[in-house]
Amino acid sequence: MGKLTDAKLRNLKADGTVQKHSDGDGLYAYIGRRSLGVAWWQAYRFNGKPKTLTLGKYPEIGLAEARKKSFEARQLLERGIDPGEQKKTERSAALAAERAAAMTVSVVGNQWFEKHSAEIVPITQKKLRWYLDTIFKYIGEIPFIHLERKTLVDAVKDIQDKTSPHMAHRIAGVLNRVCLYAWDCGYTDRNLADRISNALKPQKAKHRAALITPAEVGMLLQKIYQYRGAGLSVSYCLKILPYLALRSEEIRGARWEEIDPDTAVWTIPAMRHEYGGGMKMRIAHTIPLSRQVVSLFKELKEFQRIVIGDCDLCFPSPRFNGRRITSESLMVALKVIHGSSDISVHGFRTTFSTLARERGFNAAHVEKQLAHRERDSVIEAYDRSTYFEQRRGDMQEWADYLDELRDGSALTSILGNGIEPSPCRWIGRSSLFGKEASTLMKKK
Repeated sequence: MGKLTDAKLRNLKADGTVQKHSDGDGLYAYIGRRSLGVAWWQAYRFNGKPKTLTLGKYPEIGLAEARKKSFEARQLLERGIDPGEQKKTERSAALAAERAAAMTVSVVGNQWFEKHSAEIVPITQKKLRWYLDTIFKYIGEIPFIHLERKTLVDAVKDIQDKTSPHMAHRIAGVLNRVCLYAWDCGYTDRNLADRISNALKPQKAKHRAALITPAEVGMLLQKIYQYRGAGLSVSYCLKILPYLALRSEEIRGARWEEIDPDTAVWTIPAMRHEYGGGMKMRIAHTIPLSRQVVSLFKELKEFQRIVIGDCDLCFPSPRFNGRRITSESLMVALKVIHGSSDISVHGFRTTFSTLARERGFNAAHVEKQLAHRERDSVIEAYDRSTYFEQRRGDMQEWADYLDELRDGSALTSILGNGIEPSPCRWIGRSSLFGKEASTLMKKK
């Protein structure tokens, strides 16, 4: 080694032929036919096969540095290592490290969200987006390869102190799912958020408020039928809801095309539009309708025809016919009717599940009516029954029972002291659909 000099290298020029200027020990300066410069190549043999290794370009890699790289390559050969394969391995490791450094918590969290958001209803998507954005403010820019568990613990504890233990537990759950996804994708070698909620204050399960005594249910139903404070859609939605025990999302988005009054059947589709709607579990749900529910739907449709004309939605917003009523409007009206905030729209499902079982309804029929999934995956896979005809009888019996509870004499016998339920407080305009609807409802 030592045949080349910097002066000679500076004077090398391409002449349309392949040039190899040796420096010794396999190192040479290479110029191709169409080369725009001088490249350093190292010639060697491995397992009896001739090979070459590129070491860089001149003058970025000077003569001294090229000789050093040549020496390192020959040392690898002495140890039985192919320097070409070693370079590929190092390059792959460098690219992997570069990609890993780019996989920050926010990047991976957004990947996870995009992958799973299609299976989630819009309202849940909105909540998940908020949870992710909250945690990103703390650790969003940290690559997973540099993330430490203590950083996660400190973040959820701070959220707990600034918001609430409930919110911190929710965010910890989402963080656990993101970290599991990162682990599965190879961005980290463990789940750093495993059981991270143990670092938070214990959280007691709090069920949604619901009425489960017949007397309370009967008094509430009387008040619902007396209520005129929120318009046709809210009023009729609250009248129909106790008979069916549907989720708020399922009943508020009801469309007339889904309901067949002649056969007394309502089929809620798995999804009502590209963003979701429909059923929570994304499985179409067929509901038998009692005589009372069919009658209420017919009344509502006739009122709509007179007041606002044709409308695809059963419960349109009073301000925008193309939009459904909101969950907030139902909740506000229900609290006014009940006279207390200790109640929820979802509570009608609890009322049905509790009182129907107490009256001897088949538990499997109750669960199907509530559209609950079977917890046992094996049973769910093989049991495809819907118990529709059985549920038809059950739901008519349930509707008749609710009417008995709403009847004053039935309540008197339940209470045993002759107390009459106080009428519901009226608020604001009687109907947000206008004076004509108000007059119709009062006559009804």
